[in-house]
Amino acid sequence: MPNGKKRVYDEFDNHVDVDRVIFACPSNAVGNIYPQHGKLEEVILNTPVYADDHHPSSGHMHAVMHSDPKMIEEPFREECLKRASNYVEVTRNDDESINIENQYNFGVQTPGLGIYDMPLKDKPAMLISHSPGKGKIIDPELVRGTGNHARAHPLYSGWNVAAQLSLRLVQGKNGIYYCSNWTTPGNCHDMSLLSGIVCAHAVGAKYPFEKNVEAKKDFFRLRDWMGV
Repeated sequence: MPNGKKRVYDEFDNHVDVDRVIFACPSNAVGNIYPQHGKLEEVILNTPVYADDHHPSSGHMHAVMHSDPKMIEEPFREECLKRASNYVEVTRNDDESINIENQYNFGVQTPGLGIYDMPLKDKPAMLISHSPGKGKIIDPELVRGTGNHARAHPLYSGWNVAAQLSLRLVQGKNGIYYCSNWTTPGNCHDMSLLSGIVCAHAVGAKYPFEKNVEAKKDFFRLRDWMGV
């Protein structure tokens, strides 16, 4: 806009005029939402490659959240539910191709609301299944939801790292900031979240974990990496 502000529209054509904008979305989406980006931004935004660019229809793009412990084979079930972060089965499909089934055990990985202080042995099954093997069916009564992992996992590649490092050349330019999994060196959950905190801090928000020394070290490291 002539006064330097940015007009941001939502899906209902409502708008708000702001001084700065943080894009927390896949890199290609930024290019579509913000067509006024420059040539350098064009190169950076077009560089990241995601896992689903290579296998868009595989079972690992689709997740089922459930509480059916029978998805883990009986000989390993009790021990895995108590201690294992993941349970993986590698089997053959009818066409002899390899199927890799992955069960994320969030009962161990993530403390759920209302059960965070329960002893581990008493926690209910909290599984996320990807690509179940032949003949394995999740009890529909125990399904809690589904998820799609499109654009959730940038590849670990030299090109992606180059794009991430190049962001320092455009972060904050014209009041535009970028955060998300593709803006970090590892695309994991904690760094993706932290990238948002870094950008929020850059536009004036207070850092929320001031007294946590180790967390603050990570904040400074990622802020340096992102060039914010």
